[in-house]
Amino acid sequence: MKILLKKGLVLMLVLTMLVSFAGCGASNNEGGEDAGEAKTYSFTLSCDTPEDSVTYLYAQKFKEELEAATGGKATLQIFANGTMGSDVEATESCLNGEIDFVALTTAPMVNFIPELAVFDMPSVFENIEIARKAVDSEFFNQLEGIYEGYGFKILGFADQGFRQMSSNKMVTSMADFEGQKIRTMENPYHIAYWRAIGANPTPMAFSEVYIGLQQGTIDAQENPYETIVAAKLYEQQKYIINTNHVIHLVSLVTNLNKFNSLPEDIQTAIVESAQTAKVWAREQADERIGQRVEIMESNDTEIIELSPELKKEMKEAAAPVYDMIREKIGDELVDSLLDATK
Repeated sequence: MKILLKKGLVLMLVLTMLVSFAGCGASNNEGGEDAGEAKTYSFTLSCDTPEDSVTYLYAQKFKEELEAATGGKATLQIFANGTMGSDVEATESCLNGEIDFVALTTAPMVNFIPELAVFDMPSVFENIEIARKAVDSEFFNQLEGIYEGYGFKILGFADQGFRQMSSNKMVTSMADFEGQKIRTMENPYHIAYWRAIGANPTPMAFSEVYIGLQQGTIDAQENPYETIVAAKLYEQQKYIINTNHVIHLVSLVTNLNKFNSLPEDIQTAIVESAQTAKVWAREQADERIGQRVEIMESNDTEIIELSPELKKEMKEAAAPVYDMIREKIGDELVDSLLDATK
């Protein structure tokens, strides 16, 4: 019933937009100028996150920049909190031309673009600066072609920093991972990684994680700081271990055919607005990470930095996961990302 209601909302929105477009083709100017000069564009954007999130802030900044760049010719309505469906449902609606933009992490997009498993390779990026440089490099151009092959246009990647481990056990060596029951997403590469370093990965619905930690069903979990604080998971954990194992990218995508059907000035405004929003959202992410550290430390949760030696051991142990991903998506994209980190 929930899915049907969401599908119905999408349909109603599409019909409203069609009526809007039909009524705005005539010029508001006298003297017979080109009717196209008066045309306006009403766009929609879906994100499955609350307003207090980097994903939403990214979308909001994109809206502000786009509307300013077009002088109001283009307007954008944002639907947050999964109003238009889950990330997967909204992405499907975008592919079908029912929603114009979707802001979401790369993980759900793997359902549509298997090659995005390249971002599931653990311990690829030494720090966030290298990660951002890599996804903005020629590697991005390669990804553009891949997205387009599946009917999408990728406009850019913001992020929420790295996914980190939280636990009630301090981790300073590989032996400390041994046997820890850690909640992960239902992702075969993530599961394989935690097994490779000795932990006991346990997929679990996110809604059950807090209680799982509280009751001892699980010992640990992994998420970006943003999520750890929003869900107050730190209340049940003594340590945040900065494993930096996978970057938590936030992508902004649109329907390729719909984008290509737009006038050149609107296309340019969309691309440039997305670029500005991406840079701004990354700045917000950095600021919020510092704020979240303060929140966790005020709860006596200790932040643990791993030694370079331990990080190297973890990356070496992850080699079988790289092999899994290579087998799934081929060597070319994997090697391109690795080259972009040098």
